[in-house]
Amino acid sequence: MSKLKSLAGQTIIYGVSSILGRVINYVLVPLHTEVFGTEEMGKVTELYAYVAFLLVLYTFGMETAFFRFTSRDKSEDHYHHASTTVLAISTFFTLLIIFNTTSLAHALNIDGQEHLIQWLAAIIFIDAATAIPFARLRMENKAKAFAYTKFAIIVINVALQSFFLILLPKMTSLRIFEWLYQLDLGIGYIFLANLIANLCLLLVLWKSITQIRFKWSWKKIRPLYIYSFPILITGLAGMVNEQMDKILIEHLLPDDFYPDMNSSGALGVYGQTFKLSIFMMLAIQAFRFAGEPFFFSNAVDKQAPSLFAKATYYFVLLSVLIFVAVSLNVDLIAEIFLRQPEYRIALYLVPVLLGGKLLWGFYVNISIWFKLTDRTIFGTYFAIAGALTTLGGNLLLIPYLGYVGAAITTVICYLVMVILCYVYGQKYFPVPYNLKGMSLYLLIAVALVYLSFQVEFEFWLDQIFNLGLTVLFTLAVYLLEKKDLLFKTG
Repeated sequence: MSKLKSLAGQTIIYGVSSILGRVINYVLVPLHTEVFGTEEMGKVTELYAYVAFLLVLYTFGMETAFFRFTSRDKSEDHYHHASTTVLAISTFFTLLIIFNTTSLAHALNIDGQEHLIQWLAAIIFIDAATAIPFARLRMENKAKAFAYTKFAIIVINVALQSFFLILLPKMTSLRIFEWLYQLDLGIGYIFLANLIANLCLLLVLWKSITQIRFKWSWKKIRPLYIYSFPILITGLAGMVNEQMDKILIEHLLPDDFYPDMNSSGALGVYGQTFKLSIFMMLAIQAFRFAGEPFFFSNAVDKQAPSLFAKATYYFVLLSVLIFVAVSLNVDLIAEIFLRQPEYRIALYLVPVLLGGKLLWGFYVNISIWFKLTDRTIFGTYFAIAGALTTLGGNLLLIPYLGYVGAAITTVICYLVMVILCYVYGQKYFPVPYNLKGMSLYLLIAVALVYLSFQVEFEFWLDQIFNLGLTVLFTLAVYLLEKKDLLFKTG
């Protein structure tokens, strides 16, 4: 249990910093929905969807490869080879994007805003260049340094966007700021703030970056490539599952599907509604940052299967609590964060999106088996199966159900991946997961959310009722689990 406590400690550090950072970052949601219309935010959502794809391509699966090979022999060469690979790929694709900004801007319907393409190219390059230095911090269990750095960059980004979108319009009388405001960048201020924050990230990690030695020994780097290539394909397929709906809504949804908005507006609504599932992603991200090194370092332990099962059980408990808390109180949360009423017309999607994220989190936990057994090709198979499900589901459902079809497809996609991963995982790396207990909690949670949607009172009375249900469910989980809680065991 001491190892589980260590995992919990790392998760708390990652989790608290992620939660605080994301909470601060979440200030941008009401800011964006106050300043920009749904069509403008639809374009931001689409552009960042492409960024997510490119970042996977740039990093080439080298983070996981670095973890795997460093955990074996602790050689610094793995850091240098992984970093060299990422920097070489990033430089090539960044230059390719910059030399084709005009045609890319035309393809994305942002003619005259070529600077957005250039800024995004620089943003992606910096994110990729710092990926391996960040991974080394995690591998060395320097959770605090990792967390503080991530947190600081988020604060800088939020502060800059707040300045550009709130303070700058009020400071036009000052000549020093007049030229910047007259640029009238619109949504461009979002990307400009992101770029400046990333430049600060380079400064913070400058020491780690300058320690990189450019090495290219095919004999030594070949195993990393063989290991990372399936991770790359998996990552790209994963981005199809994560981001393709945000691209396809723009292109598949008829402009007259919704009476008061076109496809860009619908994407803006869906994108901001999707962000309300961020609370589930916090748990997944925090657990993943701490969990991946934990799983690798304990892979040879005889108690590994039971350790992994217990860790996954606690993760699911936390995720179910988040599912209930956000779903039951979504109206109150939306009232705070989605400032304009047109952004709050699709809140009924939030439980569906949260359910999809919960399944994704479960998949992240149980997928460790193919990384530990060097059968990463299975991850590729599962991700491709999910990607095909995502593409087929969105192509079939979005034209007829709108963004409801995209949300339903998300759940089906991750359910398919979970089933495949679990079945094959139990064959090659059996883990005694408590499926009965986890399923029971999830069914009760779904029933509570359904009950909440069926019972309606006046707004504030409804909020009190839902908060009460949340507290009762949380208390019930605690009472049922307290005798086995991680922190109670020696």
